Amino acid sequence: MDTDIKLRKGVSKDESLIGSYLTQGEVMHLALQDNMGLFSVPVNYGYYNGKIYIHSSKKGRKIEALHKGGVIGFSVLVEHQVVAKDDPCKWGCAFKSVIGAGVPRVLEEKEKLAALNCIMKQYSGKEWVMSDSGIKAVDVVEIMVTSISARTVEKD
Repeated sequence: MDTDIKLRKGVSKDESLIGSYLTQGEVMHLALQDNMGLFSVPVNYGYYNGKIYIHSSKKGRKIEALHKGGVIGFSVLVEHQVVAKDDPCKWGCAFKSVIGAGVPRVLEEKEKLAALNCIMKQYSGKEWVMSDSGIKAVDVVEIMVTSISARTVEKD
């Protein structure tokens, strides 16, 4: 079997492009697995300096799967447009996206405030003062990225 994997058109490992797309994104989809099987869940996230953070309630299927610590997948779609053609077999999509895999690490209490502010800054552009009770009410997870790439497909 050939172990060389050919990169698809528009795929990039460029860290600045990946960072740009993750900064622009609004929703990340996680691919998780538990004893009931595979599932996907959309989450809000924060990205800063190569690190991805998400938050969760302390109970539920998502956080239980994350606590197991196995490899997870993630994706962010930044832009998307269907490109129609005269021939239905020529239709396609123009898009900007990021896909990757990583291992979740549930943060300790002392690490949570900075990570929660990273998430808030993703959406509001600023840092917030948060109550201790609010911080304690959630789990915060860092996704330790093991592989990541961006893909850009332009309109033809």
